[in-house]
Amino acid sequence: MRRSWILVIAIACGTPAPPPAAPRGPTGCERASDSMVLAMLARLPAGATPPTEEADALRNLIRERCERDGWSAEATQCLIAMKQLEDAAPCAKLLTDEQQAALVRDQEAQLAAPPARAAAPAASGAAAPPGSDPVAPGSAASSPDGSGTPSPK
Repeated sequence: MRRSWILVIAIACGTPAPPPAAPRGPTGCERASDSMVLAMLARLPAGATPPTEEADALRNLIRERCERDGWSAEATQCLIAMKQLEDAAPCAKLLTDEQQAALVRDQEAQLAAPPARAAAPAASGAAAPPGSDPVAPGSAASSPDGSGTPSPK
């Protein structure tokens, strides 16, 4: 009888506890979309109120396109590393024409949405359609007033 208890204790003590779940951090797509939107917002004039709702909508749109379209790790790392909008141009070459076209299409649809849901205008150039200049977020053509900066609410 004593031997069976020793065996039970030995088995119970020898079973390691499952490791705690690793904390979940932001995905590459989340980090890339954050970086892109932050670079766009950095172009706002000093003291301007950031368009929070529009920025969040744009951030979500970019993240969704990245996840759905399977942007490469190289493309997302390039976008994460960007510090200013001009840094995005080389990143566009890492996206396929289809990935760029889907992002532009969704951004244009978001811009056409009612004002309460419109995206930050400067971001609409985050990727260019096939055959045009790649990734030109904040270009004059991408904002309604031609300034290349999002208009505050």
